[in-house]
Amino acid sequence: MNIYLVSDIHGQYQALREALQRVSFSPERQDSLYVIGDMVDRGPQSKEVLEYLLSLKNAYPEQIFLLKGNHEQMFEDWLKGNMDPTLYLLMNGGDATVRSFLGRQALRRAFLGEVPPVETQNAAREDILARYTYLLPTLESLPLYQMLPANESTGGQPPLLVHAGIRPGIPLSKQRPEDLLWIREPFYDHYRGEEMVIFGHTPVPRLPGYTGQGPWHHGNLIGIDGGAASPQGGILLVNWPSLRYVYVPLRGLQSAPRVRLT
Repeated sequence: MNIYLVSDIHGQYQALREALQRVSFSPERQDSLYVIGDMVDRGPQSKEVLEYLLSLKNAYPEQIFLLKGNHEQMFEDWLKGNMDPTLYLLMNGGDATVRSFLGRQALRRAFLGEVPPVETQNAAREDILARYTYLLPTLESLPLYQMLPANESTGGQPPLLVHAGIRPGIPLSKQRPEDLLWIREPFYDHYRGEEMVIFGHTPVPRLPGYTGQGPWHHGNLIGIDGGAASPQGGILLVNWPSLRYVYVPLRGLQSAPRVRLT
């Protein structure tokens, strides 16, 4: 029985499957998987990522845990017509997610590198919501944080899983959703709490003092975003509590060897 953590998959279905294959992930053998948000956007296969993870969640509800990231929130807001289309579609890679869910070729072409007219966006929303009736309720129901089981390495306290982080000095029950989904430096530069926090959102190469590969570990903070939002990044799959990991770079994925956790 193993526990694995991953975040910021960003539509990179092939890399996700490769990472899970390398560790012989098997929910049939009681392995668990915690996905700390940002399953969608930027990469080409957001639909495949979501459908795969939801199929696992449906089959093994006590072993698969999916959290909301800022990109799930933006996709949800766009589907409701409550999101600035330029900010989502062009600046945050939402166009790739929309294309992956669209069934009509003409509509898909309209979301290639530009913001379509309002009428086209409305047609796309209608197409997606009619074909994938589960989608909006699923996005709305994703939790913003999750506690891991406590163990000796955490001093008996359950670690907190959250997409971006928390505002230091504020109780978890009073945290703003915007901070849980979007916060960066005010969290990882200033957090000194006793509770261990495991987060994504900020790629590990951008975190203070990071060198090499693998998760970023500083005090009671662990960052696990492998940077799959960029072609230079990849998927970082981390074993808990050992922090052993596999890293699947997006470049050269086809030739990446199968290796053991390091």
